[in-house]
Amino acid sequence: MRLLAVDDDKDITDTISFYCNQKNVECKVFNTGREGSKAIRGEHFDLILLDLAMPDISGLDIVNSLNEEGLLDSKNIVIMTGSSDIKKLFEIRKFGVKGIYKKPGSLEELTEVIERHRPKT
Repeated sequence: MRLLAVDDDKDITDTISFYCNQKNVECKVFNTGREGSKAIRGEHFDLILLDLAMPDISGLDIVNSLNEEGLLDSKNIVIMTGSSDIKKLFEIRKFGVKGIYKKPGSLEELTEVIERHRPKT
């Protein structure tokens, strides 16, 4: 399984990367939306964990542009957010993201997200 984590908080991407390494999940991380956006378009990932609020390019901007380009349906994007704005989260789900991972999340919740999107063999 290949996972991409994009979050401007290095502690979060370090934790996800460490956890994935322990679970034998190939993990790539980026700490800017710009780098993450390039990786999403340029490589295949089984799961993309994408932070909603980043200073350079937000996760919402990335989702919007993928949607406009007709690429969103082919991506397994789960938004990571600390936001409690239910209306905004509902709107994001309407675009076709595959889920919401609330930060700070537990390792059990992270495991559930990963297992839900693990390719069937």
